Amino acid sequence: HHHYVRYDDLLFDTTMYYLLSADRVDIAGHLLKRNPFLMSQHNQQALYFYYLGICQMLDPRGWPNFKQAEQSLNRAVSEMKRSFTPDYGFFSDVENARGYLSITARGQSTNEEKELVCIVRHEFIKMAIYHFREALIYNPENEFAQRNLDTLLSKLHQAGLPIPVHQYAQNSIINSVISFDSLNIDSLNNTSRLPLLDYSLLPKNYQIILTEISRYDEIILVLDLSGSMDDPVGWSVEASKFAVAQQLALYICLQLRANVFLGAISVGRECDTTSMVLNHAVASISREEITMKIDAIRPYGHTPLNKRLRMTKNMFSARQNRKLVFLLSDGMDTCNEIPDLCGTAAMLAAHGIDLSIFSFIYETLDPESRSAYSVYNCMVAPSEGTIYKITEDGGLQDKIEYEPVSNNTLILPALDTSHLWANNRGLYQFPIEGVVPPVEKIIQF
Repeated sequence: HHHYVRYDDLLFDTTMYYLLSADRVDIAGHLLKRNPFLMSQHNQQALYFYYLGICQMLDPRGWPNFKQAEQSLNRAVSEMKRSFTPDYGFFSDVENARGYLSITARGQSTNEEKELVCIVRHEFIKMAIYHFREALIYNPENEFAQRNLDTLLSKLHQAGLPIPVHQYAQNSIINSVISFDSLNIDSLNNTSRLPLLDYSLLPKNYQIILTEISRYDEIILVLDLSGSMDDPVGWSVEASKFAVAQQLALYICLQLRANVFLGAISVGRECDTTSMVLNHAVASISREEITMKIDAIRPYGHTPLNKRLRMTKNMFSARQNRKLVFLLSDGMDTCNEIPDLCGTAAMLAAHGIDLSIFSFIYETLDPESRSAYSVYNCMVAPSEGTIYKITEDGGLQDKIEYEPVSNNTLILPALDTSHLWANNRGLYQFPIEGVVPPVEKIIQF
């Protein structure tokens, strides 16, 4: 059987599902003694270590395997973070399992009836909260992670213990030193010398974007200038993706109402935070100047998307205005920071900054498209932003087909207090017997 599953991740996945659904953990464990993906891509490696962790949780030899499962799931995350095409629905499942094991893979003791119990300290709860929050960043619709998170937050609240600050809300925003009262708004919004637009390059129903973004008071345009943007669009070999994005950015500058403050930053050239062709905070440059700069630039280099998106948090004013980062791009980060994109979007949302995306990626069933839209989905979800996807005929849609799926249904056991631990707030216990979950509680078939 090793021969048939080696190097075929779909067959491997199907085989593991079949064996676990048939409650043949013994055969699955035997298969997993050898890694069939030793020389394969990171996604396949992550899949192997995920199933290895699941089988270790189900091992009939019991409790000690939980600790091994924790190590296997940690390795699965490590492999996923190195992938250029991660599936964030799967990533969310792994984080939910890690949160589960942060609680269940802990020390043993006995309760009043001398039964074996697992002791859970509040620091373990905080660790699990981190993982469940991560699961919800990667898939905001993961109901199992949400239920587990709610359980732990309520335990801390009942014990009078502090709720951990969300990891993406800890960095205080440093606002631009912009005093709108001193600005000459008429000068900022002078559009008398804007470049001429080529409307033939705009998507067919481009007006829907303007309608949506007109709700905001401050907007940072994030324009992808990476080399791949020079490729032609699907509906015309004569028009590049960059030419379309460039004209759309110019259209926004020309047509947006005058009391919306604009800024811009480019994504391209080097994997750093210094080589931007565009780097202008809101209201630091007139519309005339910004359009002249956009009209003059050309695509080149890498895609340091995460680095440039993180920089936008400091490009807005200190006012309580409605703020938007509007990304125009054809792909993912190429500077080894794809797994950080969803966290960056969550950090922006925590500071009141929405994120919407204009994407040149056609939504298909291939792994690259699925991965891209899983990332885009978790990027816009924290702020309820919008993904505008280009269609093969040059149209525009503001709905995507991708829906993340969570198969991992791990739910935490009931955590109870005991008079044995009455003097220690945040110390809980649950009986070990019966906690090792049956298959249907781990993977939903």
